[in-house]
Amino acid sequence: MGFLDSFRKMFSSQGQEDRVSLSRKVQSSPNDPQARQKLGIFLMQQGEVVEGLDQLARAAVLYEKDGFASKAIAVLRQMQKHDPGNNDFQKWLIRLLAQEGLSSDAQAELRKVASDPTKFTSDDQRLDFFRQTAEFMKKNPLPRLYICDILRGQKKLHEAVNELEKAVPQTTSSGMYAEFAERLRAVVSHAGNDLAVLEPCGFLWLAIGMQEEGLPILDRVADAESAAGDPGREASVREVLDAIRGGWDVAAAGVFSFTEAARKRSEPEPPQVETPPTPVRPEPPPSAPAEEPSSPTETAEGGYEQEESIVRSALGRLQAKVDEEIGDTDLEARYNLGIAYKEMGLLDEAVTEFRLAMRKPELFVGAGSLLADTLADRADFDGALAVLEAVLAASMGGEEVRRDVLYHKAVLLSHAGRRDDAREIFRDIQETTPGYRDVEARLRS
Repeated sequence: MGFLDSFRKMFSSQGQEDRVSLSRKVQSSPNDPQARQKLGIFLMQQGEVVEGLDQLARAAVLYEKDGFASKAIAVLRQMQKHDPGNNDFQKWLIRLLAQEGLSSDAQAELRKVASDPTKFTSDDQRLDFFRQTAEFMKKNPLPRLYICDILRGQKKLHEAVNELEKAVPQTTSSGMYAEFAERLRAVVSHAGNDLAVLEPCGFLWLAIGMQEEGLPILDRVADAESAAGDPGREASVREVLDAIRGGWDVAAAGVFSFTEAARKRSEPEPPQVETPPTPVRPEPPPSAPAEEPSSPTETAEGGYEQEESIVRSALGRLQAKVDEEIGDTDLEARYNLGIAYKEMGLLDEAVTEFRLAMRKPELFVGAGSLLADTLADRADFDGALAVLEAVLAASMGGEEVRRDVLYHKAVLLSHAGRRDDAREIFRDIQETTPGYRDVEARLRS
């Protein structure tokens, strides 16, 4: 059954059911999430929001318990529309999205929370929310970056630095260097002459492969140690700096101070132990694959078709309004709209906006880079690489921009499984610009 047919069927049957019959269904089958969902939608339509939300929440719990997380997500989105200020619903939604591997959707929801100053009444509530979402989104640095923002605003710079240290592994694995660097620069600017803050900040720059940012800070700390008149400490600091300039890998060592670095370098290398080859066991004869039970899809009869219809209708109205009020004249507005679409997970719409924005020379490189990322998010790596090739062919922005675009291309090649092609680009970058970002670490891996 197609989407529209299913949608019509839902409403034709729903029109014949009143509150009494829906309530009886729930009473007779209290663990039927679909019955509770229908009752919840009916109550919402009658203006009984509190009672309707209660039934929808129970339906979402039952869907999740039965293993239908996608249905629970659809119900939660429905609940958000009627109670957008409920942070518990938002947290629940982010947890389910992350659990289902929908990381871009979870990230979009998190950004939505962070951008709304009315979401929380205190910093403590905000911190608690982001700390909990950090547990759900273990591979994403964004929750910890938002925690860093709050702590920096409270002038708790040491704690802000600690959050950045925890975010380093997720930053390098996700490639969210720009947002990490934005927070790190802000902490450095607020630190003034506080060497206890500047020292770990210098090591944080090295940990994300940006020696050009980190080494000047560490040199400044070293000069202060020299002026303090402690020869032993000064010698240790200079030795660590010489090792870093000689190629010692701070990121692999996982250190964020001169003391930690000196201790790490003094530790003996673990002995290489040869492991005996694992005996090869004969493989069992192939057996016929077991048929997996088919699970209901989101086009099955139920309330989430109504949710999907509302979203599609709202998006259509928004796009019509944008075309009417902005058109193709304000390309910067289209560029910003593309970013908003991308953050909401509306990738097709984002692609359209970024292609329009590329017509403006000042936006050509930035919009092209975001367009390539968006196409890669859709698993269209050939299209993403073609966009970056077009940016490179245009020769706009000078050598530094060209190097950044080449790095971007190499990262996408790696994600597409073309590691040899990526390695060749990384090697060229390393030869011309040693220490650029995490190129050296990528070449080693």
